[in-house]
Amino acid sequence: MKRLSTLFLAILILLSSFSIVAKGGFQIWPGKLTITMNEWYYDWVETKYNKIHVTNPYSYGINVSVKINNPSVEIISEGYTFIPDTSWIKIEPSVIYIPPHTSDSFEVVIVVPEDMQSKHFNEKWEAWAVFNLNLFPGGQGGMNFKVELAVKLFINTPKGEASFSRYLPIILFLFFSFFVVSVIFILVRKKKNYLINNAKPNSSLFFYRKKRN
Repeated sequence: MKRLSTLFLAILILLSSFSIVAKGGFQIWPGKLTITMNEWYYDWVETKYNKIHVTNPYSYGINVSVKINNPSVEIISEGYTFIPDTSWIKIEPSVIYIPPHTSDSFEVVIVVPEDMQSKHFNEKWEAWAVFNLNLFPGGQGGMNFKVELAVKLFINTPKGEASFSRYLPIILFLFFSFFVVSVIFILVRKKKNYLINNAKPNSSLFFYRKKRN
């Protein structure tokens, strides 16, 4: 009887623990994020399209932190490879305080060093953004549970020809400038020839024309 009571008590404790852990799930959206890079990112302007939202369902504030991991070989998605360097994924802020029953967001951008960009055109990477918090049930003291949720990041790097598009405005400007200068040069030359050919006998242009002939 004593053994049965001990076993029953152990089961109750175990079920209680599972209940507390189940309540520890803060909410993250989206569960996966696809980032298609039409060109290499150079600053944080692109982050307005790459956000991960976190919701705090509790009646007390929580601190949520984030880190970047590569998935294991066994579970990486088909057609994707590891990102060569997880530091290329920038997430701001790294830790955020979320008040009770509110939401906030993390911003994600991919920043590949310029000297590495030419080596990684047309690639598909997968990495995980792992969000975690240390949860104190009830918002007060007691047992501490570490809760982690992961968002899959699917990153498509630019195609090789994408680098040309970055310099297209400059090329068009130079072409237009050359065209304008050529037109001006032709018009000036025509006007000069016209003046020379129609110069009066006593003008300097007349002697210039005579000398040139």
